[in-house]
Amino acid sequence: MEDKIQAYRQPLVTATGIILGFILNFASTFVKTDSLFSEFAAYIIGICILTGIICLIIVLSRVLKMKYPKEKAENYYQKTLNYFLFGVSISFVGVMVDMFTNFMTE
Repeated sequence: MEDKIQAYRQPLVTATGIILGFILNFASTFVKTDSLFSEFAAYIIGICILTGIICLIIVLSRVLKMKYPKEKAENYYQKTLNYFLFGVSISFVGVMVDMFTNFMTE
């Protein structure tokens, strides 16, 4: 059976790796700084970033898996793409909350 998601592997791995790098860089600087706005906002940001990182690692795991159900390749890829979009979106929400709290405290 042919590999139906082969054409999508490299771009998705590249995009996921780049975005994961940016998120991890943001997380490392976020941990080093004090949040002056509220502890609740810091927890929200941390949960969003952690959830995004977990989703993107799941995406890497799924897209690099060689033994996926080839008869359901479209569904498998769509689910992987949904994880990717959710991981990027929830991380973006965390970054935006951090930007908003930093803007409001200054």
